[in-house]
Amino acid sequence: MNHDEAAKLLGPYRDGELDLATCLKLEEHLAGCPSCQQKLVAEQELVELISAETPRFKASPFLKTRIQAALREEKSSPMETSWWKHFSPTWAFSGLAIAVAVIVILAAGLFSTQRIPELDQEAVANHVRSLQVNHLMDVASTDQHTVKPWFAGKLDYSPQVVDLGPSGYPLIGGRLDVLGQRNVAAIIYQRRKHYINLFIWPSGPSALHDHLYNQNGYHVVGWAKSGMNYLAVSELGEKELKEFVGMIQDQTLDSRPGE
Repeated sequence: MNHDEAAKLLGPYRDGELDLATCLKLEEHLAGCPSCQQKLVAEQELVELISAETPRFKASPFLKTRIQAALREEKSSPMETSWWKHFSPTWAFSGLAIAVAVIVILAAGLFSTQRIPELDQEAVANHVRSLQVNHLMDVASTDQHTVKPWFAGKLDYSPQVVDLGPSGYPLIGGRLDVLGQRNVAAIIYQRRKHYINLFIWPSGPSALHDHLYNQNGYHVVGWAKSGMNYLAVSELGEKELKEFVGMIQDQTLDSRPGE
């Protein structure tokens, strides 16, 4: 990879949008190119500065209700009303208010994706790192009865390992990882050319609430069940990742963390 090619890929590399092969080529170039290293650092500092200085807005919890009520009122208007009455000042004001409200909601949703919890950010970083440094798995196997016993003695709990191969999400292995300053199990699944990291650890008093976040094209779904926390991370589309999560939840048995 030459200097010009590398320079064009710094932005996608910083955002975690490159495939593994391209990442490795770019990192090989970066290792011997101080100019690209400096440019990457400068771009990252600029992104962090913009993120820190960007104003954040939070929509009122009653805003959605008011908008839906206004829309229902608009829809309930008689169809035979003369066309020119639709341009009355009252309608214009109502339409403007709805438009402004929708913009506020969209803005709030945009900014909320930038404020995902620190634990979810760490999970995304672990997922990306596992792909970039070729450390996706410590144990490679499609057999749940091979992957599950591998964690014995390495963790103070036994994670449940579900095989979803017949449903199009085959198990391919597992590894040890660190999340929230503790060792956790990472169970790896594959969907076509994409990978899913499923992090599992005991919830204790800090059980996760059901949630879905998006960061730089990566989706994170979190939940808790039977005394265990789960975080699924992937660049898969939201629909497919939700499908995967639903199957994991359906096939995860009710049990205690140590069982």
